[in-house]
Amino acid sequence: MRKILATVLAIGMTAALSAPAYAQYGAKPAPKAATPELPRCAAPVATVAIQEPETQWWRSYGLSNPEKLLKLFASRSNCLRVVDRGAGMAMRQGERALSESGELRRDSGIGKGTVKAADYFIIPDLANADENTGGGNVAGAVGGLIGGTVGGVVGGIRTKNLEAQALITLVDSRTTEQVYVAEGTARKKDVTFGAGGGGYGLGGLIAAAGGGYSDTDIGKIISAAYFNAFVDLVGYIQGGNVASGAEAKANAGPVAQVTTAEVKLRRGPSPQAAIVYTLRQGVLVYPTGARNGVWMEVDDENGNRGWMSSAYASPR
Repeated sequence: MRKILATVLAIGMTAALSAPAYAQYGAKPAPKAATPELPRCAAPVATVAIQEPETQWWRSYGLSNPEKLLKLFASRSNCLRVVDRGAGMAMRQGERALSESGELRRDSGIGKGTVKAADYFIIPDLANADENTGGGNVAGAVGGLIGGTVGGVVGGIRTKNLEAQALITLVDSRTTEQVYVAEGTARKKDVTFGAGGGGYGLGGLIAAAGGGYSDTDIGKIISAAYFNAFVDLVGYIQGGNVASGAEAKANAGPVAQVTTAEVKLRRGPSPQAAIVYTLRQGVLVYPTGARNGVWMEVDDENGNRGWMSSAYASPR
């Protein structure tokens, strides 16, 4: 019996003194590398806007919006440019108000038509985050069999597994097509001494010393999961699977336009060509991409195709 208890104590002490892995990527984490290296791109592929998840899960963990993590990853990787639709947009609206009131200089360049469009949306979410999966006292089986100080030490050894699974969804902003869902997981198994060890606690192993991603264990694990998911996303991008900003715009096709006056659709790009159909003012037309000078070929909502002057249509 003494040999069994000695073995249990040895295992517990070894686990307590071993350094926990910070995160993992793939089936088995590297023994020394907490996370993989962040890949870099020679030039940004596209512009993205980061959308806040519908469920504000981070509040229950005392964390902030994960948007700041993804902005940092995107900046350091040089793979994506980020347009700020949050605080940055709010400040821009303030500048716009100053411009319209005449407070800014005439050459300020603040006005309509200057905001850069996002080619893709990034939607971060958390599929799972568990602060105590399978945790418990090592002394569950033997603590009651040992008395005195030794029993106190064993009774205080506590294992705790932290685990998080993060998702990053990439959505085409023009077509709303879900392009890719990147996934990242992070786990951390800690062994710590509780208060039962005669005051000799090693609670610093998983101490929660704050409310942010860098100063709480669950915050570190969640940030590691997002990091791994972003590495997955960059790998998908570098594999040539994501259209560049210009390609995404071309793939979406021409933007619908609306007629500004009554106009006749003709069979060819000429005022002498036969009339196909007469369009009323305010009707939607869809350019096919074919053009001849000021003439453009369009389809209307009823399937009629013909040529009209672009002077009688404007973007919707």
